[in-house]
Amino acid sequence: MNQNKSDTYIPALAKTSLDMPPLWGRLTSISPTEAEFLSHFEVPAGRVLALSFDLGRSAFEDVRARIRTALRDGDGYYNYALVFMDETQRGLIKDAISGKLVY
Repeated sequence: MNQNKSDTYIPALAKTSLDMPPLWGRLTSISPTEAEFLSHFEVPAGRVLALSFDLGRSAFEDVRARIRTALRDGDGYYNYALVFMDETQRGLIKDAISGKLVY
């Protein structure tokens, strides 16, 4: 995975469906096309998450990402490899990473 590693984790909410409360977790790495998400909650690979998080000075809501892999570690956390689905959202994330986007 080619990504920008963060010095700190990025808190994020993940919605799995409209009738369920959002899950919490942290983005441990992020690039314009993909991210790694760490959470105590189990969601199977192939599902789509709608992520909300702050990146730099930009706020993102309902960024659609498909779970490519879901692995549980020895501490009970789930490590998710995510792929961002929407090209427009990918561009906005790229701009936020480079410091060009401010909300």
